[in-house]
Amino acid sequence: MLKFMMILLFGFVALNASTYSVCETERADVQKAKEAVELILLNEPTNTTCMLQLANIYLKQGKIAKGFEILVDAYSIDPHNVQDSPILSVLPFALKVTNLKKQANQTNDKELWNKLGDGYYEMGIFNEAILMYKKSLQVDETQQNIRLKLALSLQKNCQTYSAIEELKKILAKDNQNVYANYYLGKILAYDIKNIEEAVGFFTKAKQSLIAQKASLTYLDYTNLLSELAKELKE
Repeated sequence: MLKFMMILLFGFVALNASTYSVCETERADVQKAKEAVELILLNEPTNTTCMLQLANIYLKQGKIAKGFEILVDAYSIDPHNVQDSPILSVLPFALKVTNLKKQANQTNDKELWNKLGDGYYEMGIFNEAILMYKKSLQVDETQQNIRLKLALSLQKNCQTYSAIEELKKILAKDNQNVYANYYLGKILAYDIKNIEEAVGFFTKAKQSLIAQKASLTYLDYTNLLSELAKELKE
């Protein structure tokens, strides 16, 4: 889904007036194109064609939240222009995310931050997922499942040692946490290449899993047990 969405984001909007030719074609130097579009918008803040161009640039740069905000602003000014643009396909998600973020900022509700984090995580936008999960943990730092999601987002965003730190925070509160032990073992084994230490966490995860069997579904239990057996070469 993310790959399909990102392909769509490469489309640029054609302009009718030569005054806005800077917005017509994709520039090799994206930063210069961004600066040129922003300069136009300083004088014409409701120029939705250039707003769409700027949103497109942000999306291509991976600055998804900023791109979504500009896209939604353009839609509020001229919905017809947005409906004719190549990035129309991402508008529904942009509207949903922007509205949800507005509510979360107003209420500081951890559940809203979590929904945003989950949405970004599922789309593979891990830098934004990290921000949302951190916002949630600022409201309630006892959410161990959210801290686990934060750790996984950090790992997928190549922030390996920050991910390890978050997993160790979970284990400091609950050293029997199956998933924290398991994922810490995975990071140590495959990112850090510390097999010996990883085995210790895999072993702890297996012991905790067996002890907590009654609290897990049969499928979750058997799948994780199988994975741990592979890691421990049993």
